[in-house]
Amino acid sequence: MSTYIELLISGLVLGSIYALMSVGLTLIYGITKVLNYAQGSLFTLTAYLAFVFFSNFVSMNYFVVFFITLALMAVIGFVFEKIFIRPVRRLPGWDFTVIIVTLGTALLIDNLFLVIFGPLQKTLPRAFEGSLVLGAFRITKHNLFIIVAALLTIVILDRFLSKTRVGMSMRAVAQSSEGARIVGLDVDKVFGYSFATAGVLAGIAGILLTPRTLIYPLVGWPVFQKGLVVMVFGGLGSIKGTLYAAFILGMVEIIISYVFGARWALPVFIIILIVVLVFRPKGLAGRWQ
Repeated sequence: MSTYIELLISGLVLGSIYALMSVGLTLIYGITKVLNYAQGSLFTLTAYLAFVFFSNFVSMNYFVVFFITLALMAVIGFVFEKIFIRPVRRLPGWDFTVIIVTLGTALLIDNLFLVIFGPLQKTLPRAFEGSLVLGAFRITKHNLFIIVAALLTIVILDRFLSKTRVGMSMRAVAQSSEGARIVGLDVDKVFGYSFATAGVLAGIAGILLTPRTLIYPLVGWPVFQKGLVVMVFGGLGSIKGTLYAAFILGMVEIIISYVFGARWALPVFIIILIVVLVFRPKGLAGRWQ
């Protein structure tokens, strides 16, 4: 029985990480109609930024590094949209061109990591060391922190989108960018806010997950690939559907890894993606919610 409970907890941990990554992808796509292939590289960038802080400021508190890094990721996300995405959106046929731009940017960033930090894996400290023993099963404090932090982030994001002026502007642009422009919203600025928010979400995922996986130049790609499957499964542009899909697929991955081995997790994700595209291309809830 304890084995199944530990599998459930592991599924919740993975689902939490995939939720953060895929909600960022969904947010950008729902508002700007851009599929950001650089989101995984932003995940990796966060991990390396945190590594630099921890390496050079050994006495710095974990949560100080956490929030400084997230603030930098918000700025980086906003600047990324302004420099790489906004000029492309003014070109004819931009929807295909922007895929090439984001993919090329991701490859550039990843190779810069390789040149600067080398191929050797780096480590990040955990938020909390040790484990909690609850009855017959055990959960590490860091895994518990991942679940709590992800759920808290989702709640804050929901409040941000539904209660703040910026959040409501983002929802308005997602429903109709032309209508939002007509009523006086600065759509370009809202696009920047969406990339800044997605940068923060990728940042949270990167800081939380990489203590479990270690840091290397391509660490963001497996998470991005699975986040992409989650987004399609949940429904393009649907945050609620994406959250459902993240935890469903997190559990699927843990079960597949437990029964067949971890190497089968990504192939199964790809099979799920193909099946969803064939039989339910709109996903669980293929609209902005």
